[in-house]
Amino acid sequence: MRLTVKNRPLRTTHSFEYTFDNKHVKLSISKNSILLPVFDENQNRQIGFLLDGPIGIIADLLVHTKEGAVGEIIEDTYSTALLFPVQLPFLTKDQVKEIPPLEETEIYEEIVNKYKSQIKREDYVTYEEKKGIMIQTYDPASLWFINKDSTFMVGSEEIIARRGEKRLIWVAKDSFTTVNRTGQIHSTTDLFSIRKARKTFHNILDVPLALIFSSLGEVFTSF
Repeated sequence: MRLTVKNRPLRTTHSFEYTFDNKHVKLSISKNSILLPVFDENQNRQIGFLLDGPIGIIADLLVHTKEGAVGEIIEDTYSTALLFPVQLPFLTKDQVKEIPPLEETEIYEEIVNKYKSQIKREDYVTYEEKKGIMIQTYDPASLWFINKDSTFMVGSEEIIARRGEKRLIWVAKDSFTTVNRTGQIHSTTDLFSIRKARKTFHNILDVPLALIFSSLGEVFTSF
């Protein structure tokens, strides 16, 4: 896959926040952030945007059980991010405006090339309407999938997924914890189980974006 940016920039007209339908995740984007279209040159089509400007993510990846809360709340701010697909619910005509082409885009090409190393397949960013969105950050590196009822985050230190109000899968460095729909908690520190769980999730990331949430749904049904 060859990703490039097109010098057709947009600029955010004001700072704003957006809470996703699942109520797990809130984004904050700053005024005067730059958005550049990202193209897959092999297929000659736009697949998303490169955001240059602070983007904050607050994710409530906690579920409540009779034994207490399980999971964590993640708060991070990133200087750049790749946003997929092209149609994003938090970007409207009232929030962005077209601006003249930038004098230099080489730095943005370098940023996209860094992200490209995390994308494994050409159809990775294939998208079907209303399936969900993907946010990919580089420093720190993380990968977010968000749709109407689920949030899935792959970080350098952990993988955590929440579905609805009750179900959770959390793969940390030294533990693997699940909470099923009845609120039962299962946790293990067995290294084999942890490695197997990590392998399962990374296998999911090898399928097209449009299929990821279906795959996650199948994972959740087994807990």
